[in-house]
Amino acid sequence: MPDVAFVIEHPYIDALACFREPIKALAALGYGVDVYLRFTTWHPVPTFTSRNIRFIPIDVTHSGTATLVTQLLSRFPRYAVIFTVPQWSLHWTSIASRITRTPVAYISDEIRTHETRQKARERREHRRCAFTVALSEERADYIRQLNRLPADHPIYIVPNASPGPSIRVASHYYQDLFGIAPERLVLLHAGSMGWSPVAGLARAAADWGPDQPALVFQGRLPTEMASLESRGSVWFAQTSLPADLLNYATSSAHIGLALYDDQKANDRLMGVASGKLCLYMRNALPVITTRLDCFEWVERERCGLRVASVDEIPDAARAIERDYDAYVCNVRRYYADHLDFTRTFPPVAAAVDRLANR
Repeated sequence: MPDVAFVIEHPYIDALACFREPIKALAALGYGVDVYLRFTTWHPVPTFTSRNIRFIPIDVTHSGTATLVTQLLSRFPRYAVIFTVPQWSLHWTSIASRITRTPVAYISDEIRTHETRQKARERREHRRCAFTVALSEERADYIRQLNRLPADHPIYIVPNASPGPSIRVASHYYQDLFGIAPERLVLLHAGSMGWSPVAGLARAAADWGPDQPALVFQGRLPTEMASLESRGSVWFAQTSLPADLLNYATSSAHIGLALYDDQKANDRLMGVASGKLCLYMRNALPVITTRLDCFEWVERERCGLRVASVDEIPDAARAIERDYDAYVCNVRRYYADHLDFTRTFPPVAAAVDRLANR
């Protein structure tokens, strides 16, 4: 069985299910998986336990680029397929693959819309890929049009979610960490602090009284959390957590927050591409999202509520709390039917098998 590779310049690959779970799944199927990625001093080192997974460091400098291309060119036997992401990784992987004739799979993580020279190059290289992995139906349709993919280009829909089922384990992680009263409702924002609604939410929640929810921010990087001080009803978790422990911590919250910027196309199409939303639902938490069309299903399926501003969050949280068990049941049902990675990834695994056996 030939090996497969992932070339991803992001250093946080185990923080996102769209990278972490395909790597783990293909390794579990018996493939050797070489993961080319950046290591930094401020990102935690990825944690994978399979002996079939090997890390190969890359560097996004001129010399690092030359090293990567040389490694891909000299690889023998060639990989069955190389998974990659736009734009830097896709470009240099494509350079090598045109010579070795190694198939390339495009993971559509972030959607880039600015019309630049790099975007034009991405379009050409994307059209030469064997297939695409998109994180939602809406994003698949959008990226097919944006990158002018031919009608017969295969796109597989794999939401940014972990293997199910949706389970909430017994946990008091944040209550014990911050001394939050066990009966108090806990809202959780997990992930990067860079989203535009986050700063306003932190300011507003600092003035919430003890009769309102507690708000916990679980950051991805210690560096972005170190300067933030817990006050009022807001707590900032300083420790970055691996995926398994993050599930345990998430289970100690009651409602997850998925807030996005309605000015960005990538955010307006977020939906089930949202890693934080899928994390919450994997741990059976109802959700509060920004009032975007891509989250219309959250209210339709009664998995949570949408808000137009951070000022509406306390009332939305109380509304969910009043019918909490019903929301949790709906979250579990929706996750099992639409998000569970074990149901969505088999078509991708089958595509890899076909390329490996050709």
